[in-house]
Amino acid sequence: MAHQIHDPGFGIKIGRNASRIVNADGTMNVRRYGERWHPSDVYHALLTMSWTRFILSSILAYVLLNVAFGFVYQLIGTEHILNSPEGTWIENLETVMFFSAQTITTVGYGNLAPGTPLVSAIAALEALLGLFVFGIFTGISFGRFSRIRPRITFSTTAIIAPFRDSTNAFMFRIVNERSSIVMDPSAQLMCVMQSSSAKDAPRRYYQLPLDVPKISSLAMNWTLVHPITKDSPLWGLTEGDLHTLNAEFLGIITAIDDSVGQSFYARGSYVANEVVWGRRFEQMFWTDDVGTVELHLEKIHDTIPAELYPIPRTAEHDTVMYDDEVER
Repeated sequence: MAHQIHDPGFGIKIGRNASRIVNADGTMNVRRYGERWHPSDVYHALLTMSWTRFILSSILAYVLLNVAFGFVYQLIGTEHILNSPEGTWIENLETVMFFSAQTITTVGYGNLAPGTPLVSAIAALEALLGLFVFGIFTGISFGRFSRIRPRITFSTTAIIAPFRDSTNAFMFRIVNERSSIVMDPSAQLMCVMQSSSAKDAPRRYYQLPLDVPKISSLAMNWTLVHPITKDSPLWGLTEGDLHTLNAEFLGIITAIDDSVGQSFYARGSYVANEVVWGRRFEQMFWTDDVGTVELHLEKIHDTIPAELYPIPRTAEHDTVMYDDEVER
């Protein structure tokens, strides 16, 4: 039985001008202001930024460290570095920067070397710093490689399709685009509605039960089905009602990637204009002549026409209005 739930963390008094809770790509439709910086944010940023930005940040940090130590060696004097050639200020800076690069990476080609105890002490400190820096970036690189980035694809549209026992159903479809094995996937479906045209109308959240909320493995595609019975908040609603109620459907998938044994989640969202009525999903797989099942991922979004069962209407449905008082 579908039942109204308390705010799951998306807010109740948001206003009807909010476009959606979850964007089409699964990210949250929230823009944050007034955040305060914390040192731990550096690690999180390096772990989640794109590979291009991560590589450029690593190169920039490496160059800045060598520039900083190069200026230190330059201030001490290049004559305190053995085999350092005489040159202009710029040429000497180039020399000490390459000396710094050899020191921080512990390469030490044997040409340039510390010539005084002060330079030796600074070089030892730089070598120790290099071990820490490269250790940190190595660990972050491993963390980036080891993070699970699921490729669970949601159908671009949800559908209202005929189901069984003369009832219709809300459906959407997912598929794993990787060849890896996804184990124990489970799904949740929530519906969000606003029952008034007022700007400050509160949101109502409903947990919609699924016909099959959990399967053993996601080897093929999976169609998530919510039967629209008398217990469903969608009972008696039409396509126009979903627009009037500013409806949005949130699908959340949790599963385990068998390749690395880590759990992950994926989410998708469908607003009223992304719900297609009177369609059913086209089959994505079939068996060839030798008995091998062929799964065609490109058909994840394909639908075909289907005649719906009659939608029951009452006077309450015709007004599409409900009590705005939401129990908190």
